[in-house]
Amino acid sequence: KMEKHQIAAPGMPVMASTGAVTDAENNFDPQGKFRIFKQGAYPAVEVSVTDTDALITQGGAMISMHANVDLSVTTHGGAAASCFRCCCAGETFFFTQFKAAPDAPKGVAYDVLIAPGIPGEVTMLHLDGNTNWRIQKASFLGCDPTVKIDTVMQSLMKGCCSGEGFFIMKASGAGRLVLNSFGSIIRYDLAAGEKRAVDNGALVAWTDSMDYTISRANKNSTMASFLSGEGFVNRFTGPGTVFVQTRNLKALADALIPYLPTQGNGGGGAGGSE
Repeated sequence: KMEKHQIAAPGMPVMASTGAVTDAENNFDPQGKFRIFKQGAYPAVEVSVTDTDALITQGGAMISMHANVDLSVTTHGGAAASCFRCCCAGETFFFTQFKAAPDAPKGVAYDVLIAPGIPGEVTMLHLDGNTNWRIQKASFLGCDPTVKIDTVMQSLMKGCCSGEGFFIMKASGAGRLVLNSFGSIIRYDLAAGEKRAVDNGALVAWTDSMDYTISRANKNSTMASFLSGEGFVNRFTGPGTVFVQTRNLKALADALIPYLPTQGNGGGGAGGSE
């Protein structure tokens, strides 16, 4: 289990602080429908479905499924919501729904194995019908049919500078929601009035009631903010919870550019194009 990270002087006790790193989430499902395997860089989630209890996933998430499981496509929220999600948030128009086939024995659960498309951890949120979540558009993996997935628009400043774009996803309702990250998932629980800065591209999800602002990484120096490579950051104010990821997909893509083939060059070697 992930412990709170504290540093103390020699001989001094370690004191707990607000906003400290905690376990990403309680990934145990008391009902046994969702089970997370191989947590780490390459996790998978086994989900049990029946003829009355289905699973909704992002397109292309299925790795394997029982022969008695049928899949279908669903707009999950209606055609208008799906169109908005596809055109504005960069997500697929259709989600995939898994449930027991009509001719399968009734009252029997059958397994579906799903996994994210990029290396990183997964975490499970238990929505209670009261707390809604904002999700960065690449982090949704799957959920119960009772969880509603919408697309919401951010302000001009957040859309340009937050690293999340103008449209993000919103999860509401009651049920289990499975998210994935690029890298490890870290959870911060912020007390009322507590503030925390999160780097652009590091957001996974945050409670809907907790707003954030965009500002320079160094509040007093624009030069320090940009020469440090941090630029703008997202500043959250509690109370609420924010999940972050420890790797940035854009940073990886930028690092690979020198090694990719270019026009007139058959391939990028260790030193890139000459």
